[in-house]
Amino acid sequence: MTKKEQKLRNKTKGITLIALVITIIVLLILAGVSIAMLTGENGILTQAKRAKEETEEAAAREEAMLDQLEDVITDGTGGGYLKSKGVNSPKLLTGMTRVSFNLPSEDGTTKGEVVKDGESGFDENNWYDYETSKWANAVTEDGSYWVWIPRFAYKLDKNKKTIDVKFLVGTTDQYYDDEGNLQTAKRAESKDEEVDTSTDYYVHPAFTDESSIDYANGGWDEELTGIWVAKFEAGFASGNNSAEVVASNVNYSQSTGWVATVETNKTDTNNDGGETDTARNWLDGMYGSTTTSIKYPTFQPITYSMNYTNINDAYNISRALTDSGNIYGLSSSSTDSHLMKNSEWGAVAYLGWSEYGANGTEPYVNNINANSGDTKRQEDTAGGTGLVSVYAITGLTTGTTSEGAVKITEANLNSMDSRTGNTATNNIYAWDQLTGQKASSTLNMYGVYDLSGGVWERTAGYVNNGNGNLTTYGKSVVTGGDTSTKYATVYPHDSNVDNTSKTSNETNLNAASNANYPLNTKIFGDAIRETSTGGTGTTSWNSGYSYFPGLYIPFSYRGGYYWVRSSAGLFSFYRANGNSSYSNGFRPVLVAL
Repeated sequence: MTKKEQKLRNKTKGITLIALVITIIVLLILAGVSIAMLTGENGILTQAKRAKEETEEAAAREEAMLDQLEDVITDGTGGGYLKSKGVNSPKLLTGMTRVSFNLPSEDGTTKGEVVKDGESGFDENNWYDYETSKWANAVTEDGSYWVWIPRFAYKLDKNKKTIDVKFLVGTTDQYYDDEGNLQTAKRAESKDEEVDTSTDYYVHPAFTDESSIDYANGGWDEELTGIWVAKFEAGFASGNNSAEVVASNVNYSQSTGWVATVETNKTDTNNDGGETDTARNWLDGMYGSTTTSIKYPTFQPITYSMNYTNINDAYNISRALTDSGNIYGLSSSSTDSHLMKNSEWGAVAYLGWSEYGANGTEPYVNNINANSGDTKRQEDTAGGTGLVSVYAITGLTTGTTSEGAVKITEANLNSMDSRTGNTATNNIYAWDQLTGQKASSTLNMYGVYDLSGGVWERTAGYVNNGNGNLTTYGKSVVTGGDTSTKYATVYPHDSNVDNTSKTSNETNLNAASNANYPLNTKIFGDAIRETSTGGTGTTSWNSGYSYFPGLYIPFSYRGGYYWVRSSAGLFSFYRANGNSSYSNGFRPVLVAL
């Protein structure tokens, strides 16, 4: 072999060894990379293991959720979720009978009809259907109507003025989305939390157990599948209805009240030239007696609205609906009754504004004024006569959202029951007529009436600013301190502007309301800050009244009364001193225990 050949051979061998070394190095590098990719923090094997664990955890959560939901998916009437209806079934209470309605005909020939369970024509399968704005209704033994508001979560767009509702399953926070998948709504976890209901679905606080956060948003002491709300505002038993007149265990707590001039009794029974008595209401006699028992109210259509009760009386009579001997057949062992809170008003308003109710349409206002003080008189305890104080009447409208009060005569009122079709009586429509039903939260007979107009409805909400009216007119409502209870909600107030040293005038009152309003950033679901922009004026949705409590007017009430016109409505709220008056009434809520 020549030297040239030997040199070439050695060169070839050298290249081969180098290539081998390089190959080995590259393989080692690749192996290291592969091992890292397989076993590192973000390696394939690690990620696969993590994915497996997360899948197993998700499956376990889903299985646990399904196990939990299995107990509440039911076809009964015990408050459980009815999947075929997509909503919690109404939890019937002792004394309740299911009712459905044959709606008034579109051609105007027939008015609506009430059909009770057990009567011919009652269709159990069509008792209610929230998808078509037919809310579940029941009637108690006195003839009062009640409407079921099922547990829901909601999301609100303040700019577009829309409310999207998702019905929840049983007492859980889960709901089915449009694809049929279970999702979980959020909820307030702290009384100091400022929730944003414009970005996420939140469980409405009226249905939640808020005992751990001091009932900050108007919650209850347990999770609820729904609540029963009086279909009509409180009215006097007897008169234009057949409810039995029975005294409750509640006495009037106020001997005088603000009355209209027409009610002043000018009859000088003692012939001394100076007697001036005033009426309390058309059943319970004259002012001056602090021991007169309040009669149980009834919640029926075409009934004189109960007025001349202060906030204390409205609260106490609402709590007494389950007392022994009540006219409703309700049981105190299975039912709680109480004055409607702002949270519960908000639950009705939000459901009514959603696609399951009036769907963004304001119900017609109840603008009917009986003003029967012109004609009706009754004897007082001294043998004289006093003008009575009936004004608003439940379940009526002239078919408008903006017209002022329209007077109804006694003759017109008596003829309402003889109606056969949808024709107005003196331009007035009743709740069961084609036009009249549009005064409800669903624009049909299945909804809640008198939410706009009628009488101002007291709600259990106030600012604890130390004003004397808190205890003068609301000693049962006000528990002291700034902590809410499951029966009443305390709102924030600006102690620098809203305090007992301020003179009770309109300027200071408006300053207090405007100072208190912006502090109310945490409470939600009550149709106040979420649906308004200011503490005084007509800044609620649909130009409704927006007057926040303050100074010598520390209580709240809702909806407007017969004279308020377009400023009344679902989202209207106002401030009240709590005093007894002809234009103030109330509405209770029932909860299954």
